[in-house]
Amino acid sequence: MFAKFNRSNMDIKEFTTEVSGQKQNHPWEHARFQVVLDILKRHLTPHYHAILDVGCGDGFFLEKLSNHYKKMRFVAVDTAFDDSMIDFFSDKYKQANVAFFKSMPHSVDGVSGADAVLLLDVIEHIEDDVAFLKQLASEPMVDHDTLFMITVPAYQKLFCSHDVWLGHYRRYTTTLLKNHTQEAGLEIIESGYFFNSLLYPRFLQTLKEKLIRPKIDNVTGIGDWKGGSTAAKIMKSILVADYRISRFFRIFGIKLPGLSCYIVCKKRTSGAN
Repeated sequence: MFAKFNRSNMDIKEFTTEVSGQKQNHPWEHARFQVVLDILKRHLTPHYHAILDVGCGDGFFLEKLSNHYKKMRFVAVDTAFDDSMIDFFSDKYKQANVAFFKSMPHSVDGVSGADAVLLLDVIEHIEDDVAFLKQLASEPMVDHDTLFMITVPAYQKLFCSHDVWLGHYRRYTTTLLKNHTQEAGLEIIESGYFFNSLLYPRFLQTLKEKLIRPKIDNVTGIGDWKGGSTAAKIMKSILVADYRISRFFRIFGIKLPGLSCYIVCKKRTSGAN
């Protein structure tokens, strides 16, 4: 059985903070979607038919992904859900072919296995992330062909009040992320950083907090964007351009740092080192 893990999911926490059907997702979320979609396109093959999003939050990501993969089945799992949230999101995304669950199902409408598992800014909320990944990899819907796509916040030195408010246990480097996924029995395919431009405002924030410690009760998240549609489009465009510049430099072996990092992996086959 998929154990309830101790975390406070960003989207769910901010959904309950901004309980509104008119919630607008932050441009960072829209830009991260473009980043993850670009990475997935390099690895998803035409035969893929089911994607599992663990720690799915408000379902925003899968709803957008369904526009690109209309024949695919989507399974959304989040232990922070209650029955009213499941009803709300199931109705909101009823056209997107998404099934919502509070715990890991063994199968969904005849789909017994997931072709890909998404863990998007999830495992930093889990105290023992290695044990969690091991448990997830042993679930009936996960087999040796299942692709894992993981994103996490980067650099422990940038840990600040925002991380505390969200319930993060840690931030990662790609080295730490590789070590933890390998320890969990996963085989690395690709890894890297993204959103280099966001490092600098976060560094200034952490520097400021060393001088003036904020009250956690006064910290807010990114759950409800109020900057307007024009500002949102500009910010999203800047972040997507930022990612594309970093990807361009990677062609020449230059790996730029970023405020987030990612890894793509699979279950290690028997006998692999």
